[in-house]
Amino acid sequence: MNDCVYRGEKTGDKIGDRPSFGCQLHERCVLSGETSEAASCEHCKQGLKLDAPDFVKQWVDPLLIIDRRREKTDALRGVLAGCPAFLVCGGPSADPVLERLNRRGCFSLAVNNAAGYKVRPQAFICSDPPLKFSHSIWLDPGVMKFVPTVKMKGRRAKLRRKAGRDFKPMRRKVPQCPNVWGFKRLSQLVPDDSFFLSDGACWGNHQNGVTKTGQPKTVCTMMLGMRLLRYLGASKCYLIGVDFRMTEGYGYSFTEQKRSGGAAGSNNRQFGVVNEWLCEMQRRGVFERFGMPVFNTFERSGLRAFPHVPFEDAIIEAVGQVEEIPSIGGWYEKTDKEKD
Repeated sequence: MNDCVYRGEKTGDKIGDRPSFGCQLHERCVLSGETSEAASCEHCKQGLKLDAPDFVKQWVDPLLIIDRRREKTDALRGVLAGCPAFLVCGGPSADPVLERLNRRGCFSLAVNNAAGYKVRPQAFICSDPPLKFSHSIWLDPGVMKFVPTVKMKGRRAKLRRKAGRDFKPMRRKVPQCPNVWGFKRLSQLVPDDSFFLSDGACWGNHQNGVTKTGQPKTVCTMMLGMRLLRYLGASKCYLIGVDFRMTEGYGYSFTEQKRSGGAAGSNNRQFGVVNEWLCEMQRRGVFERFGMPVFNTFERSGLRAFPHVPFEDAIIEAVGQVEEIPSIGGWYEKTDKEKD
């Protein structure tokens, strides 16, 4: 790749005889009319090519994040500082291990209503209408909630509360909930390095994406979770509950949610497409190149893209030296070495 990885589309403007391009880090990037090999912005020192030595150490993740006031922020970029993280999905294989993710030292990002079942994750991500997800997730200040920016205003930001078997509209909308963050979502996915290089998180293809990319039409929120964990700075992604197969009798870990045969069939077709995408990305070394290898803790998963790592090994690494019940005596006194 010859161009700077932060280079965007042409803006249509020119400065002198030079075309102006969008830039993921700055307002614009100006290239000379004769070459597009490197940015020539007078003040830019962040030009970066994909084949640069130590690329992943230099790369600044351009994913667009906004706060609950809809203001752009970089405050969350890399907050995990290289810790492993769990991506929790809704497959039944998750059920035996979910509660163990609540221990000190684990960081988990849960997809959709998996965030409301047995595990209280540190983060939650969704892409469908917010009113499809439990009000207990939205109102919990201890859970970071990531939603597409288009779902943070107007009718698309509506929520509802479940009371018994009934659902009632909530006065609060998404931006009025605690610990809410927005992200730029894209629906035009190609299974290559652009998955991480884009300033938007790709979850698959809607029809316009199919037309632009030639890729199959389907979308999957799990893809957004993988992209977000890289932005947050996870060094590894361990998949939980990624079964990638569904029947009427084998649906979600949260068994209150049923699936018809038609819905299960539709999901299985989606799983097939996403499996192909992720296998292709793994074959191309995309996850390794961007510093976040992915492992599946369910050995019999229908997703065959990633190597299997037993959950026991994953949680040992994730927890590291963090004590489940810390020993807190003596911390206020100086040690002999400190006294010297």
